[in-house]
Formats: sequence, structure tokens, C-alpha cells
Amino acid sequence: MKKLCFFSFLFSLQMMLGQDITGTWHGLLDVGQKLRLDLRISKNGEIYEGKLDSPDQGAKDIRATKVEFSNNTLVFEVKNLGINYSGVLTKDSINGTFKQNGFSTKLLLSRAEVIVKKPNRPQEPKAPFEYLEEEVLFENKVEKFNLAGTLTYPKGEGPFPAVILVSGSGPQDRNGEILEHKPFWIIADYLTKEGFAVLRYDDRGTARSEGNFSLATSVELSQDAESALDFLKANTKINASKICITGHSEGAMIAVMLAARRKDIHSIALLAGPAIQGGELLLLQQYLINKSNGVSDKNNKEMIRYNRKIYTLLLEHENLEEVRPILEKKIRKTLKKTKDRDLDGYSSKEALIQGVLGNVCNPWMFYFIKYNPKSDLKKLDCHVLALNGSMDLQVPPKENLVAMQQFIPKSDKSQVFKELPNLNHLFQECETGNPAEYGSIEQTIEPEVLNIMRDWLKSIQNK
Repeated sequence: MKKLCFFSFLFSLQMMLGQDITGTWHGLLDVGQKLRLDLRISKNGEIYEGKLDSPDQGAKDIRATKVEFSNNTLVFEVKNLGINYSGVLTKDSINGTFKQNGFSTKLLLSRAEVIVKKPNRPQEPKAPFEYLEEEVLFENKVEKFNLAGTLTYPKGEGPFPAVILVSGSGPQDRNGEILEHKPFWIIADYLTKEGFAVLRYDDRGTARSEGNFSLATSVELSQDAESALDFLKANTKINASKICITGHSEGAMIAVMLAARRKDIHSIALLAGPAIQGGELLLLQQYLINKSNGVSDKNNKEMIRYNRKIYTLLLEHENLEEVRPILEKKIRKTLKKTKDRDLDGYSSKEALIQGVLGNVCNPWMFYFIKYNPKSDLKKLDCHVLALNGSMDLQVPPKENLVAMQQFIPKSDKSQVFKELPNLNHLFQECETGNPAEYGSIEQTIEPEVLNIMRDWLKSIQNK
């Protein structure tokens, strides 16, 4: 869904004979916008460990699910994010190819630090602030680890109505940082000035939060959001009966999941929230983005047909262990005639097969493809605000906003559904809606979106 390369890794490497690979390696990933990557390798006894950060996205310290180093070739993958990298190590560089969910680009890692011009982000909040700010820790009591965040609240006695911000797919920090945009910080700053307490937190395993992101599905991530809810309800500064869960993309889906099982939630605000089955959403997203990228209609439809067969296989089975060998057999048959020249950066045909398999056979993707928001949307009994951009190619409004209005039961609670013209998945004013535009647009979030959220939140405080 949102997403675009959010990662950090912890892994072990064998050392190439006579060569010291410890220290920091730097790279610049081209996804339409240039993203810096920092790979920091250290030695723990005879084992090498490392972390890969994306400074421009605030993504840090996510474990790799597989790392191999042999014959001077480094291969690592993060199944949960559909990431695979293969590169050849020389004395002062690692030259290879980065892949994520069908996207592929060359990536060179070197010892020299990458210097890029900082993009202009005019909406970023600037101190001094008119409100109070508190660093907080709260526990996920199911898995027994702490999540870290920032609670902002107005000056005064309180208790204050509150908003919890839940991020979309991929590991993100508390600011929801992507391409040096910090939308959650901007939302928190704006709403706190308007009289609301706002809690934003680092995703599990990201920045200062504990936990393991790579093994989590939306179910586990909803437990994190529920932990944030329980934390605020116990805070004397907060009006426990006036808490709104506000999520973006997968975060909106999580807000729906949480509100379906917790009837003490006052309201939810859904920003680009999915309302159709995950597999169907991914197919629609792939088709629209391929079309925007100039893929011919014939090739586009052929890719979608193949992916639909893969997703159908997943839908027909109850667990990953059961479906994985069946899917592997199908992928091997499809790639049987693939030539070495078509490996596109993979070190071997086997690496390509495992890379394709890993993109879909991971816990997050398996759950997401199967999950249908319809069942949870039908259980909602709280105030609902749902916003979508008309040019959103990742959660298209025509299919999702309409489905929300169809599935959410009519009640005396406030229900507002709005499609906002000329806005993309991040609610930026845009030209095409293509994710490649996100980083080049100065605007982080259209101010009218903030105004709509404020006006709606204030309108439901006495309901």
C-alpha cells in the first residue's frame, strides 16, 4: 500500500578473506526520488552483524529474514517487506540490484557518505510550540515489549479529547516519515493547537520502540494500537470517553479492526483506508501504478492475471506451510525457461525463485491478501470520518470509499465520507498520483485535509 521501501536490518555476514567489511556502507536508492541508505556492519566474535537505515524515511533496525555471503556475493531479503538485494563485494563497494515487490533498481553501496540536497518541507512544525510535549513509553502486554512515542497536549487542566495516530504499511517512526515528509508530526502539531491531545508512536522494532516488525501481521500491529488506546485511557490528562483512532492506509484498516472489537472507542478517522479484500486491492493497485508507469495494457493485464492466480492459491489454503510448496512448484514451472541474462540482478535462477516466493509467502502478505475489511466494517458503532484522494493509486476511492459507505451500518453516529479532488495517497496535491511523485512534491499534506479533520472532531465532542 503506501509503500515504498521502508527498512532496517540485523544480520550476520561472513568476511571475504583478507578484507575488513566492518564500518558503514552508504548507498543512494532511486525510486523516482533519491533515498539514502546506510549499512552499518560490526563484528560480534566471529560473526558479523549490521543494521540498514533509510535516513530519509526514518526507518531503522528491522531484521533481515535471510542473509547469505559467498563467492564475494551478498544476498539479503526481508520477506515481510518483499525486499531482496544481491550485490558483489569488492574492496570498497558492493554493486548489486535492489528489488521490492516487482520494483527493481541498481544499488551501489560504498564507503563514501552520500550527500544529497535536503528537500524543502515548508509545513514541518517549528519550535517554540504553543503546547506541551512528553516522551512516553507504553507496553504491549500481549507480547511484553515497550513502544515509544510522543504525547502532545494543550496547556491547561484537561482532561482533553485525544487522537491516536496509526501508520500505514511498512516500518515507520512516530512522525510517519516518508521521503523526508513527516505527516504525523504535522497532524499532531495542528490538532494539538486546536485543543486535542495527540499520541504518535514508533512502529514496533523501529526507532525507539522494541519488538520485531518483520514477523508482524496487521493483527499484531492492531495490538500495538490497542496498547496505545489503553495507555491513553489510563492517563488523567485524557478524556477517556473521547478518543479517536486515526489511521492512514493500513493504519486505517487497523483502526477499523480495533473499533470492531472495542466498543469503548468514540470515533475513528480513516485516511485512505482499504475497504475491499487485500488481494483485490493489491491487484487494483498494481494495475493502476503499472498503467501510470507506461506499461502496455496487454502486458499489464497479463501480469495481473498471473498475480491473481498466485493470490487465489493463497486464498485456498489455511497456512503458509501448506501453500508454500504448491506455490513454489508453480513459480518454478513459470520460470523454468528463464535465461541467465534475464535474472535481472539475482545471483542465480534459484535466488530469483526464492525472491519471488518470498515476496508473497510471508506472514504479513499472507494475512493481508486474505483479509476482507467488510466483516469488521459491519461491526462499527462509532463516529466515522473517511477521506480519500481522487488520484490515489494505492487505495483508489472509487472502489474503497464506496464499499465503506455500503458496509458500515447506518446509525445516529456521525458518518462522513469524502473524496477530495487532485490528492494522492499521501493527500498531497499532485499531477498523476504515481508514488514516484511523493518525494518531489513540497507539500506534505493538503491543509484542507487538516481543516476537515479538525471541524469533524470538534463537531462530535458532545455526541
